Amino acid sequence: MKLQLGRKASDVFVVIYIAGTLLLRFFIEPQLQGRYLISIGMGAFALLFLWALAKSKLINPSWFGLFPARKE
Repeated sequence: MKLQLGRKASDVFVVIYIAGTLLLRFFIEPQLQGRYLISIGMGAFALLFLWALAKSKLINPSWFGLFPARKE
């Protein structure tokens, strides 16, 4: 049995994940004292992690119906 979220649950997970990481970056930004590259790197790593979850099919986002489902 493979662990996999459904389309709507994946969409909700993606929205909460992106909002959470963005909020975390806003709270951490003043402590970085103007080192914006670290903040950009953290954001890139967060997106890379999200991409890895989608690529491994752990999450199955439908991007809110913007793209049709692929038949495999």
